[in-house]
Amino acid sequence: MTYKEVQIYLMRWTILLLFMFSNIVIQILWISFAAVTSSAMTFYGVDELSIYLLSMTFMVVYIPVTFLASWVIDKFGFKIGAGLGALLAAIFGFLRIFTMGDFMLVLIFQIGIAIGQPFMLNSVTKLSANWFPESERTTATGISLISQFLGIALGFFITPFIVEDISFQAMLSIYGVIALISGLLFIIFVKDKPPSPPSKEISEEKVFIFAGLKKLFTNKKFLILVIVFLIGLGVSHTITIYIEKIFVPRGYDAIFTGIFRSIILIGGIIGCLVMSILSDKFKKREILIILSCIIATISLFIILFAYDENLLYLFGFLFGFGLISAAPVALEYAIDITSPVSEASSNGFLLMFGQIGGVIFILGFEGLKLLNGDYFLVLIIQSILLIVISILAFFLKEKKIT
Repeated sequence: MTYKEVQIYLMRWTILLLFMFSNIVIQILWISFAAVTSSAMTFYGVDELSIYLLSMTFMVVYIPVTFLASWVIDKFGFKIGAGLGALLAAIFGFLRIFTMGDFMLVLIFQIGIAIGQPFMLNSVTKLSANWFPESERTTATGISLISQFLGIALGFFITPFIVEDISFQAMLSIYGVIALISGLLFIIFVKDKPPSPPSKEISEEKVFIFAGLKKLFTNKKFLILVIVFLIGLGVSHTITIYIEKIFVPRGYDAIFTGIFRSIILIGGIIGCLVMSILSDKFKKREILIILSCIIATISLFIILFAYDENLLYLFGFLFGFGLISAAPVALEYAIDITSPVSEASSNGFLLMFGQIGGVIFILGFEGLKLLNGDYFLVLIIQSILLIVISILAFFLKEKKIT
């Protein structure tokens, strides 16, 4: 590769904001039906399980599509890879307006949006590598991931107000138009990479997804990260989906569960930002991953036995802060330890195993409840699993970041 003079462009923040906008929209489209389950059941004339299916498709579809998404990103670059995801969300999000109560039609459109999600999420570290200097890469990755949790939080918070104050059809129309706008903005204004690289480091030859499989899965530290993502994201998805099932049998109402879910997401958003900045500032990854896992583990154990609302809110925040904040640091650590495997490959596989964990945990824990309906046993098992990944994190070795 011919060396080009290093230059850092202010436009990197515009690219990041446009990426975040499209990612936020995808998450809102994902969670919009789960946020108003009863209204969705009435609108489409189906049962609760069918509405859950509209959300579950995102986790299921991610698993096979991640291979194609990573290959496209590797082969054609950030703009085409992420742009394809933004375009799919725009088209199928807009088409949801015209479902008119047809459940099979909206399921097809949800699958279309779900296919776009891995193209966006697998591009996170590619965006950071293309546009940001090494001193800002983990921060950029963290901010990108924040958009995912911000989208979920906005979807849960805003959707009920639109449906109750206007109508279910209005919700589909508003989100459809926003999806179309976000996709067009991305396609028109986002560029693949700047004219000059943001780092002195000359890019080496990358090993793309299929050629990189052996390198990834013979790397012991990467395999530890696979387990961390499998359990960590699996626990995160389960807690998010099961919040009502966990707390209603313990005597808490829907207002509490809504606030608690939001606090977990807020903790995750703040945690992503804080841990990412610390990683870039002190050039450390391993110790922050360990710290995040320990915070999440202790918090979940306290949530298990606490009944005071303020205490639950506090440790709900710390649970989100710990569990979610490990993700951007771990994704950048994966790039460090698996080079020259491409960013999209390592990124894509870890997020894929996180989705697998979500599917396994959500389906596998469905029947594990006490006679009164309490999911106490589920929380015990998940707390033990968090101890496992906290211990495994100590086997990660810090790689010097220049």
